[in-house]
Amino acid sequence: MSKFQENIKHLIPRPKTPVVKQPMYRSIYTESVRRTYKSNNNCHKTMGYAEVELYPPSEFLKKHSRKEMRPFVEINKTKCCARKSIQRPCDGAPTNASKKLPTKTRKNIRQTNIIDVIRRVPPSPKHRVQDTRNGHVIVLNEAGLEPTYVSKKNYGKTPAYIVKMYKEKEMAQLMETERKRAVKPPFRYLPEDERNEMLNGLKTNWAELHKEFLLLPMLTDTVPKMKRKTMLEKQLNNLEKDIDLLERNPSIYVCQDV
Repeated sequence: MSKFQENIKHLIPRPKTPVVKQPMYRSIYTESVRRTYKSNNNCHKTMGYAEVELYPPSEFLKKHSRKEMRPFVEINKTKCCARKSIQRPCDGAPTNASKKLPTKTRKNIRQTNIIDVIRRVPPSPKHRVQDTRNGHVIVLNEAGLEPTYVSKKNYGKTPAYIVKMYKEKEMAQLMETERKRAVKPPFRYLPEDERNEMLNGLKTNWAELHKEFLLLPMLTDTVPKMKRKTMLEKQLNNLEKDIDLLERNPSIYVCQDV
């Protein structure tokens, strides 16, 4: 049959059978994931968190200051323990089923070493410095060149034994002072003859200073002359106050040297 001949069976379109698809798989967490995605959880992804708790200035960032947490490995008792050795009875020997034979367990050193290595925190690197071009390297901490003493908590503070020694000396001195005061009174009465003798001596000193003050030149045009005049005036004033105190108070008590 050539292609130019017409076939009427193709004139009526055939109905297409619909393809039945299996229902699409949907997870039970679809709605929760969608809500989490729309809850703006990644708002800090570009600019960081809104409020970050900062460290105080005393805890500034130091090298190797972060603590490394090693994973915790649970010991499997079935692997750590060795197989139980069972002692079988010899041929012909009577067996007792009710009696239990003693079992010996050995420690699995290999398994223990593996767990210790996993849990161990890696050591911090040492501070090394190369001081020559040939490759000679020294460790500063072991050579005594690392300033570790200034990092101690008691740096710049008085040792406890010195504070204790000072307190003991103060207590001993206080006890000695109290003992002397109990034996001898701290004040004594100044007799009349001693008071008159002291008053006459003060007046004699005042007269000598006053005579020296009158001999000063009339013109005080230099710094030494001004200082000399000021010193004499101050001494005269002090002597006048002492003389006035002795004349106004007939009864005087004097503090003794303890």
